[in-house]
Amino acid sequence: MDPSTSMNQTADANAIFAPIWRRKWLILAVGVVVAAGSYFYYKHQRPTYQASTQVFLGAGAEEQAPTERAASKNRGSALTDQAAVINTIVVEQVRRKLRAEHKPFLAKGAKVKAKSTEKSEFITITAEAHSGKAAATLVNLTAQAYVARQKDKRQRGIEKAIAINKRQLRRIEQSAITKAEKPPTKQTKSSSATGSASGAAGGSSSSATTTPARSESASNVIQEANLSSKINQLEATLGTATAQQVKQAKPDGAVLLSPKPRKDAIFGFVLGLVLAAIAAYAFSRFDRRLRSLAMIESAIGLPLLAAMPKVRRPIVRGGNSPRPSVHLLEPLRRLQTALQAGAGARENGVAPSRPRVILFVSPDPGDGKSTVVADLALVLRDAGERVVIVEANFRRPVQSRLLGLAEQQGGLAAALSGALDVDDAMQRVAPALAGEPRSQEGGQALATVVQAGVGSLFLLAGDRSVVNPPALLSQEAVPELLRSLAERYDYVLIDAPSPLEVSDVVPLLGVVERIVLVARAGHSRDASAGRLRQLLAAPSCAPALGVVANFVSAGDLRRYGFSSLDGRSWPGGKLTGR
Repeated sequence: MDPSTSMNQTADANAIFAPIWRRKWLILAVGVVVAAGSYFYYKHQRPTYQASTQVFLGAGAEEQAPTERAASKNRGSALTDQAAVINTIVVEQVRRKLRAEHKPFLAKGAKVKAKSTEKSEFITITAEAHSGKAAATLVNLTAQAYVARQKDKRQRGIEKAIAINKRQLRRIEQSAITKAEKPPTKQTKSSSATGSASGAAGGSSSSATTTPARSESASNVIQEANLSSKINQLEATLGTATAQQVKQAKPDGAVLLSPKPRKDAIFGFVLGLVLAAIAAYAFSRFDRRLRSLAMIESAIGLPLLAAMPKVRRPIVRGGNSPRPSVHLLEPLRRLQTALQAGAGARENGVAPSRPRVILFVSPDPGDGKSTVVADLALVLRDAGERVVIVEANFRRPVQSRLLGLAEQQGGLAAALSGALDVDDAMQRVAPALAGEPRSQEGGQALATVVQAGVGSLFLLAGDRSVVNPPALLSQEAVPELLRSLAERYDYVLIDAPSPLEVSDVVPLLGVVERIVLVARAGHSRDASAGRLRQLLAAPSCAPALGVVANFVSAGDLRRYGFSSLDGRSWPGGKLTGR
């Protein structure tokens, strides 16, 4: 097999099973919920029992009335007709009988059905009811009613045949008596008077006359004997019946059809798993979000600078100063190194200076860009850098809350309008103090203690009171402010909204030194990433340094080749942790 074909098949299988495996716990939960719902639903349903019996119609010819022998030639159609009679006439008779006996509850919600099998002499009668006793009673009453009906019908037919044969016998007997009592005719007398004179001729004529009389008398005797024999046979069959119930149904022999909560729960569990898996696969086919590091890097088309794992609290409070989560320290330090080494190619053997003014944008709102900026600024400060965060987001400013600062009027808008001096408009984030106890997260130290004064972090916050943010950021004071900040600080990190959401950030795309994209796994959309990539490819935009993947699962990190210390750190130069 071609290796490329094998790889393609593996990729197709991963594309099918990856979304199912990613939602395995949700799929399992759906299966459990469906199973529990099925169990409790069928547990409270009324039970349905089934009982059955058979009626045998295959009596021998010697037990059948002569009138029934002709009907036995089409036995298959006759059995089908008899089953139809049971389903219509006999069942209704049984229901009327139960109502007359004040037992209609036995037939309430019950079903009775008769069915004949081809090339068989049996009719099977089946009843379904809410109790075994009711099912057995119904099926027995139906069979007994049918047998009685067939017996009455057969008896009436035999009695009718006996009456017909007796009438024929009486006619023959009456005819013989009439002929015996009738006087001789004139022709007979004249024949007797001339008998002696005629001689031999007279003897011949007498013999010809008596022969038909004797023949007729013998025929009557034979007919009388046949009719008497037939009458005796019919009378002998009056007490027999061709239809009879084979075996009566018993209440304890009734079969429970439903409900069966355990089996229904198992079926519901399997059905829930299958439907949930199909729904997960269908959802993944229509879901165009970037769910993995490979998809993020491919959609944006930029190198991956760092991958931030999933954490519950990206920023934690430690004493007087906020700190990044311990699980984010190494990825943030990797991002710091990427920023320092990502200035570009060497020119004439001289390395270019590292970028100072860096703009952070994201394809979609909610990608965690502001949190990444705040965490990176804290790591840079702890590394001894002088950092300022410029929050160019006047729609939803969040940096004050993330860094534990009080919200105040002014900030960036006041500095650009000249209402406040830049130093007065900025807020300082308190650094870690020497000897300050380390904060804990899940019983683990977050970071080492940093001496005060090693690094500094300031915030030039956004303000919701700005009426027209694009016009404010389009002023000539913006590039001047950024240049002055770049001269005073090592890093100027600009937190701006997505340029695909609002146009506020568009004036900043050409006045910064580098642009960093932040995409969140499972949240950023493929279409938004592609559109932002096209927007940043314009010649008027600053070079894009790379992409930071946020909220990445541990499994995806391992698959992509990233390894971490799994929450461990080196406070005091010693490896500690779990």
